[in-house]
Amino acid sequence: MEQKKSLNLIVPALILFTLVFVYYFPRFLIDSLGEANPWTSYLYLYGFGGYFFMIGLLLITKTGSCKFGRGRDTKWFTILCSGFIALMTLHAVWIHLALSIPVKSGVN
Repeated sequence: MEQKKSLNLIVPALILFTLVFVYYFPRFLIDSLGEANPWTSYLYLYGFGGYFFMIGLLLITKTGSCKFGRGRDTKWFTILCSGFIALMTLHAVWIHLALSIPVKSGVN
């Protein structure tokens, strides 16, 4: 019963924060970096993706579907988090290399 009570307090706050985040985060990125900057779309993608990924992780831990120390739950939780970070890192390196390596083209 105590677990359900803590979820009842978290859900309204999470919904309110999500609405504020969805409204202000893209505006903040465009104001600070500009529309044409490639890092704007990267931060938009992984900002929203990371936020909703964290909400998913919060849900699976709070509902008890993933309990640390039970079977392979800890292993799969670690794989989920590591996979997200690895994909985010690979994408950042890819963008950095695309911006920093000069390209030789046929255009004069």
